[in-house]
Amino acid sequence: MSLQELWLLLPVLIISAGILLVMLQASWKRHSVIAQGLTVLTLVLALAALIWQYPNDIKTITLLFEYEPIGGFFSLLILMACISVALLQGPYMGSSYQGNSSKEVAEEFYILLLLSCLGGMLLVMSRHVGSVILSIELMSLAMLAMLAYNRERKVALEGAMKYLLLSGAATSVLLMGFALLYATSGQLLLVDMLQSPMGLLAKSGFVLLLAGLAFKLSLVPLHFWTPDVYQGAPVNSTLLLTTLSKAAVFALFIKLILLVPEDFEADMVRMLSWMAIASMLLGNWLALQQQSLKRLMAYSAIAHMGYVLVAGIIAMGIDHSLVLEGVSYYLLAYLVASILIFAVLSLLSKLDDQQDLDQLPQLQGLFWQHPWLASIMTLGFLSLAGMPITIGFIGKFYLLTLAVKLSAWWLVAAMLVGSAVGLYYYLRVIFTLFAPSKNEIHQASGAYFTKIWIGIIAAGLLLLGILPGLLGDQLRSILVVG
Repeated sequence: MSLQELWLLLPVLIISAGILLVMLQASWKRHSVIAQGLTVLTLVLALAALIWQYPNDIKTITLLFEYEPIGGFFSLLILMACISVALLQGPYMGSSYQGNSSKEVAEEFYILLLLSCLGGMLLVMSRHVGSVILSIELMSLAMLAMLAYNRERKVALEGAMKYLLLSGAATSVLLMGFALLYATSGQLLLVDMLQSPMGLLAKSGFVLLLAGLAFKLSLVPLHFWTPDVYQGAPVNSTLLLTTLSKAAVFALFIKLILLVPEDFEADMVRMLSWMAIASMLLGNWLALQQQSLKRLMAYSAIAHMGYVLVAGIIAMGIDHSLVLEGVSYYLLAYLVASILIFAVLSLLSKLDDQQDLDQLPQLQGLFWQHPWLASIMTLGFLSLAGMPITIGFIGKFYLLTLAVKLSAWWLVAAMLVGSAVGLYYYLRVIFTLFAPSKNEIHQASGAYFTKIWIGIIAAGLLLLGILPGLLGDQLRSILVVG
């Protein structure tokens, strides 16, 4: 490996060094505040390195990885999500956050967080089957441990066990897809695997490959694990699952979609269209009945992944750079809104509790006790609903414009119906926050840096909703090659 290739891997190397530092710190002196500080510092340095050397074209790094503009943007999203989780985890741990060593595994959470971040960033950069599989497993196994982090919560262990078994099955399907593609092409590079024309065996392999990824993205009909896992896991682990995991896997998903040969495009468009429509409609409809905010966000995630899948479908019909711009904007909108909503739930919950505070009746009147937190959560839900002056509105406008340009009227209709249904249950939550207060709601003390970070994200949500050109122009300039 040359020095130039090592330089391109600088963000990943910084995270790897951070993992070693936190492990050494945990073995020398257990103190969760120090572990949190090292983790945040590592992630911020990795973010700075990524921005400093942001790629303006595609650069190959050995046989396994490549550095490209769209991959760089997805890495930015991953780092933003991980910084949010690292800052939120301290107040969520309660007594351990104050330096108390009562939690035996407080530092291990930060190690797992950095490992999942490393796996996600490597997955975004992968161009070889070997690096894809290793990256997915690194990310998934670290995520699994975080889902079951509170061993005293039976519901968390149950959700983690479901994720372990079903995720293992999905990975097996993914491997079978790669095996069939390798059997027909004799190649292990993704770009060489998908050759035209594709025979029946190769098409079957590609369908299996996408099915394995569809499970990770919670797309219908492979969505059934999502609500139980979201509800059972600690709230910050749920946040990571709905942001980092979705961004990293969709980066691979869209990369594969763009490589589909022309002779297979029509079949793929039909199959993915049905998945997108079913995800948008079923996800929103099931969310109507939920009293748990985490289950509601699980079904909302199913619907929003359906919206993002629309962009993947359109990518096979029109200019790729326009689609990548739309995908990037929408995913950013979804991740920012999710971070704000889960951040509020995290600040209202404690790891020691048997269940996070996420039931709608428990949050009634939040505005009258904690107006700042209620306002932040309201902004997040308004953005998910696609209301004007939020970044979510711009993201949905992008996707609708692209769908209309391709004359994909069934997709347009499903997006409009799903958005209308989603608006109803998002507003229901907002009305609950502003209703007369019934219960006393406690929030985490301190957490000043966390609140500043959340405030910055909320300001960005509004700023990019009011002035979308600030990001749109940058995306157009960097995604021409990607």
